[in-house]
Order: sequence, then structure tokens, then C-alpha cells
Amino acid sequence: MTKLALRAATFAPDTYDADTNTIEVVLSTGADVQRAGYIERLPIANADLRGIAGAPVLDAHNQGSTRAVLGVIQKAWKAAGEIRARLKLSSRDDAAGIVRDIADGILRNLSIGYRVKQWRDETNSKGQRIRTALAWEIHEASFVPIGADPGAQTRSHSMKRKNAPGAETAPEIEADVIDTPANDDNVAQTRAAIRDVFKRAFPNDLARATTEADAIIDADGSVEDANTRALEMLTVRSNTAPRVRVINPGPSPEETLHLRAEGFAARYLGVALKNDAARPFANLSVEDQARDYLEANGVRTRGMSREALLTAAFQTRGGQHTTSDFPLMLDVGLGSAVRAAYEAASSPLVTLCQKATANDFRTQTVHQLGELPKLGKVSESGEIKSVSRGEAKESWALDTYGAIFSASRKLIVNDAFNQLGDFARDAGQAAANTTADLVVAALTQAGGAGPTMGDTKALFHADHANLFAEAAYAAIDETGISAMRVAMMTQTGVDGQTLINVRPDTIVVAPSRLTEAEKFVAAIQPVTTADAQPIKLTVVCEPRLEAVNPFGFYLADSRHPALVLGGLAGSEGPQVSARDGWEILGREWRVTLDVGVGPRDWRGWAYNAGEDSNSALA
Repeated sequence: MTKLALRAATFAPDTYDADTNTIEVVLSTGADVQRAGYIERLPIANADLRGIAGAPVLDAHNQGSTRAVLGVIQKAWKAAGEIRARLKLSSRDDAAGIVRDIADGILRNLSIGYRVKQWRDETNSKGQRIRTALAWEIHEASFVPIGADPGAQTRSHSMKRKNAPGAETAPEIEADVIDTPANDDNVAQTRAAIRDVFKRAFPNDLARATTEADAIIDADGSVEDANTRALEMLTVRSNTAPRVRVINPGPSPEETLHLRAEGFAARYLGVALKNDAARPFANLSVEDQARDYLEANGVRTRGMSREALLTAAFQTRGGQHTTSDFPLMLDVGLGSAVRAAYEAASSPLVTLCQKATANDFRTQTVHQLGELPKLGKVSESGEIKSVSRGEAKESWALDTYGAIFSASRKLIVNDAFNQLGDFARDAGQAAANTTADLVVAALTQAGGAGPTMGDTKALFHADHANLFAEAAYAAIDETGISAMRVAMMTQTGVDGQTLINVRPDTIVVAPSRLTEAEKFVAAIQPVTTADAQPIKLTVVCEPRLEAVNPFGFYLADSRHPALVLGGLAGSEGPQVSARDGWEILGREWRVTLDVGVGPRDWRGWAYNAGEDSNSALA
């Protein structure tokens, strides 16, 4: 991306036309300008004036406010080795003072904002760097107090510009010309550039940088002189300074451990790679991993048998760990596989529970603060009455579930780690089944009525207006679903008065009623108008409900969970730990799950007992 640069221009005040509020100016004379470390040259012939019409005229390059726009460039052309233009000035009241100063010749200088598309760098006979713009264009013009172009001053009738033979002579104007050295601004820029050279060369020794810069400035030196002196000083310092060899240490031992574990899990346990840096490890067998690990820790492995190699890997300490990192690689990889399998096998009912964590295994309490009553009318005296809010409490607690799997010496030596993949999938599935069983058991306990709530009544109870045992509502059709929706959408909060905006969006069924539910939902897009039904629901099927009541079904608002699914803080989901077996190559893995399920709120769910006449709720 090219950088917007600035350069001065001049204008002739006697070209101001009060009737049209326009004025002719010289945007550029192409004069050389001293920049920091080089001379900038903008040849007039290389300027592209296409598209310049309509470009803004600004107040001192202020691009941050529309009030800084003083006009626009109506047209521009090249003449007598200059770029000239006609400006249309603003008629706004807040710009009138500046326009008056322009017309009176008080504001005499312009500066252009331009972009260079292509540069050519060269060095002249004095060793100065010259940057010539081979293609450049003007994007804006600004009135400024002082410009960088030596020709940036008001032209008068008593002045004539030296033009090339045959070139057009600039018109003369009658105006006073202040004889000010044209290079004052260049001198200031040069001095600033010299100081910048030494500040960058010695950022931690500003006193030395100032002393060296002052010496160059006092001797009327150039930026090139400053660069030469700074290079000499840096060279001397480099030759005398002690050499320090910096070696990139690469990943830390902990990072390498996790990369090895990810590669192991991808190769043997079917876990997808998430980090490209682990890909090389995914191509290694456990034997290759052991060899690579030992070599990385300075152990020669040439001539080692597979058993000796693995034995050494299990015993060799790596990084800052008190035991070998190599078995930890297996542990971490196995843990990631178990958790992946757990997520994949998770019951859809789990997503309808409220997730929570506990710091210990004591009974946890779920508090529900009551709704704020309606706002009361303020009396003429300005009195606002105090109100109170009710509260509901439910409880749940964590329990621990677990299993152990052993990898024998034979399995490890034979590189048969795909058996660990089977264990990881089975362990993840078992953890997911445990969680799902707890959720379904809580939801369907007491003959389908659900857990006892804080008001001593079951989750699904006639007093909660969320239990439907009537045969008239047993079918999954518009009649039954509509009755359940009405009951749910008119539920009130803890105070028993405030509507809480329940919106049923999910129907939960056993496999026996899955087809019926899917047909009902599919009727949202019917073939005929008579088949249409406007109720939109997401169908969730939980096979475990089949053994409890295959005919019952639930209507739920996913925003209002009925149950809480809790885990141990920092250890949510299945956790894998390990220890060495009685043989050094033996390894035992233990999978544990800390989980608890309890009631939360009955207002967002409704239960329909269906066609089961033997149901305790019928």
C-alpha cells in the first residue's frame, strides 16, 4: 500500500474571481525536497492528472472533519514546467474568513497530498540518495502556513519564473514578496533527521546520541554524514563486543508432550488432529515415538531391541517431570480420546439440562429468585411503594463413577495400541451412558412424575399444570399439543402471578412414538392445505424412555431446563488417570466421572402419559 505524502505549492492571488469564487493556483513546481536521508524528486512529466477533478481542498491537510474542506479542484493542467489548477472555494459562513485571506493574498502557500506508484532510487556524484517518482498522482491540496517546495510562495507581477526555452511565461502579479530563505524548512528537517539517525543507532544511550548529532550539525554535515558516522561507531562496538550465540530452544517440554500425545491419539485412537505441529508425531509408531523421545533426551538408541527401547523410554526422565514424560504421552492421548467419544455419544437430553459445577461433593442448592411485581402507580405525593420477591430452592449433589483398564507388557511391546482405541471409545460411551441414565432416571422417577420439588410436589403434577394423563390428549396431534402449549404458555413465575413467557420448542419421545412425532412436525410443510399445522417443534428421541413408558412424551422449552446436570469444577466430563502396573511396562488407566442430576424448575416442561392405561399417572 502506497503512503500518502505531502508537498508545497504556490498560487497567484490576482486570479481570484469573486463572482465564481474560484482561483488559479500552482500545485507543484517539481522542485527537489530534502527528506530524512534522501532527496525527493517529483518530475512534472510523470504526474498523472486523470481523476483529479473533484479532489478536496483542505485546511492544512486536516482529513478528520468535513468543516476542514475549503473547496474542490475543478481542473488541473501542466504548463511551463508546473502543475496548475483552478479551485472552487467554499461559500460556507464558517469558511468565509479563510477564503477572504486567500483572496487578499494573506494565505499564499499550498501543499499537495500525493501518492507515488513507482520509485527509482539512485545516488548522485556527492553520494546523496535521490528518490525519483516515476509515476505519481495528486489526491488533495491544502492551504498551509509554510510549505516544503522552494517555489511555495506568492507570485507577483514583479516576479518572473525561469522557464525552459519556448515554455509559457508565468503571469505577473503585483504583490509584496517577503525575501525569506527558501531552505529554512529543509535545514530543520535535516537536523531532525540527523538526530533521528543517532537515536536509532543508540536507543539506550541518548546522551551519546545527542553529542554525536550535535557534532555533525555544528560541522554543517548532511544526513549521509550522520549515517556514515553512526555505522562506523556501530562497527567498532560490534567488533569489540562479546559474541552471544542465540539458539531457538523450540517448544517447551510440556508443549512437546502434548504434541506427542495428539499424534499418538490420531494414529491409534481415531482422534482428529487439531494442531499441524503434531502431524509428524502422527506418522510415528509407539516404538518410533520412544526412539525419538530418547534421542531428544540424549540417550543413544542404536542397537536397542524394541523391548529395551520401550523400557528405557518408560524410565527416562524428561523435562522437569519427576517421572518419565513418555507414559504421560499415552495418558494425555488416551484422555483426549475418551473425552471425544464421550461428546460423540452424549444423549440429546443432556443438551436440554442446565449445566452447573460444584467445588465439592456436598449437596448443592439451586436458587430461583421470584419475579419483580408489576410497577405500581406513583401517587400525587410521589410515594413509591416497596415490593418483595419470592424465592424457590431445589437441590442436587455429585457422585463418582469409574472403571479401570490395563495395558499389559505384551500389548505395549507388540505395538497393539489400537486396543486402547477400543477402550477409549468404550470408556467414552460408558461415561455418556452413565450421564444419560442419570438424566432419564431423574426425569422419569416416581412412575414418571419426576423428582420431588422444593414445594414437596413432583416435577410433573396437576397442581403444576404440566401433567396430561387424559386419553383425549394422548395422541401427538394438534389437539393434544395445543392443549399442552396453552398450559405451558400460561405458566406463572415464583410469585404465582407473573407470566414468564414459556415457548415450547422441543418434543421428547421414545422410539415407539418417533414416527408419529416426525409426521406431525413434517406437516408444517404439507402437500395440501388441509394437512397444514403451524406448530414448529424439534423432535428429540431418547431410547431409554422406551423401557419406562414408550407411549409418553414431553413438551419442553429449551430455554427453561427442568433438570440440572452438574460436574466437579475443573474436572467436567470423564477424567483419565494412570499408574504403572506391577511390571515396568504395564500401565493401568482409570476413568472417573463426577456427575450429579437434580431438579431445577417445572415451568418449562410438560408430560403427556400417552396411551399407557397402566401408568401410575393415568
